[in-house]
Amino acid sequence: MEVGLVAGLGNEGKSYVGTRHNFGFEVVDRLADILKLRWEKCRHAEAWVAETADRLLLLKPTTMMNASGEAVRAVLDWRKIPLQNFMVIVDDIDLPLGRLRLRAEGSSGGHRGLESLESHLGTRAYARLRAGIGRPAENREAAEHVLETFTPEERPVVARMVETAVKAVESWRTGGLAAALSLGNQKVEA
Repeated sequence: MEVGLVAGLGNEGKSYVGTRHNFGFEVVDRLADILKLRWEKCRHAEAWVAETADRLLLLKPTTMMNASGEAVRAVLDWRKIPLQNFMVIVDDIDLPLGRLRLRAEGSSGGHRGLESLESHLGTRAYARLRAGIGRPAENREAAEHVLETFTPEERPVVARMVETAVKAVESWRTGGLAAALSLGNQKVEA
């Protein structure tokens, strides 16, 4: 199987664990757990990397969300991975909690991690799986909202979203984007 890359975006550090902005990290962490993979510091990028037996690299950039494109570009170049074999997983404030949206390409929608990817890749043509984290309450700033942890009431939905996202990634890897669309485009309930 051709080498592939799935980058889960988030922020490294204990203070960011369980936050809305770290949904991408949660998905690739879950994939690594299922496949019993070990995370290693990448020598070619500021990131953690784990590799499956069938040459799929899982990536967690350590550059902070807004500079994720640097690490992704470095790993794509290092392993000579074509963009059709690349997927990114991110949170999306404009989607309601529980909504997953998988697309072959698109705009950043104001997401700083996706803006960094577009800047470093020079294109918007790469698969992206967005996970709805919901909008902040009226009196809350978006930046505060994305850096908050999910509430105990939200956690069951988030857990189902992570599991569904993992299945979408597995389907994408074995059958391509078309095979993953039904899994990657749905509203997940607790």
